[in-house]
Amino acid sequence: MKTTVASAAVLLLVDSSVLAQQAPKPAPEMSQLKYFAGSWKCSGDAPASPFGPAHKTKTSLILKSDLDGFWYDGMLTEMKTASNTQPVKGMIHLGYEPKGKQYAMVWVDNFGSWATEMSPGW
Repeated sequence: MKTTVASAAVLLLVDSSVLAQQAPKPAPEMSQLKYFAGSWKCSGDAPASPFGPAHKTKTSLILKSDLDGFWYDGMLTEMKTASNTQPVKGMIHLGYEPKGKQYAMVWVDNFGSWATEMSPGW
């Protein structure tokens, strides 16, 4: 039994070192997203919608490289005000799919909404 456990442990160590050497690297196209990393603030006007009347908005976005450079992840937060009683909060994930040569975006938010988008470039 001890021999079997030791053999299994050696195989796991060997397999993990082989996997580490063959680990993929982020696509070079990910470097084009560096510009967007950091803290952003904006203000504007939201049109009337099923979520409420037209109103002023103030929004912040914090975006950073994550998951060993394969994604940029961010959190968007709209400020709650008297005229904006249901502010949007959402998470955005930006990456690159090399096989299809497309950027990918995934969005989820506090309204239960989600979206995916693909684009060959900016």
